[in-house]
Amino acid sequence: MDLEKFFDRVNHDILMARVARKVSDKRVLKLVRAYLQTGVIADGIKLETIEGTPQGGPLSPLLANILLDDLDKELTARGLRFVRYADD
Repeated sequence: MDLEKFFDRVNHDILMARVARKVSDKRVLKLVRAYLQTGVIADGIKLETIEGTPQGGPLSPLLANILLDDLDKELTARGLRFVRYADD
């Protein structure tokens, strides 16, 4: 399956709940939330980011792995074989 536009559509609240399962330090959680909500500049105008993760940074693949961990476990429990990779 192809998770098209995955990084653009990540729900911040769901992602933060998954991160909080592994990270108990509130300072780190606050930093990750700030990273997600930093916004983007398009045509010289700063736009809010209410969903998605910044692409190209070192934290995005880690956050994707945390978020997709439950999916991987469910697919494995169903006896499905798969390989997850990012091609962008």
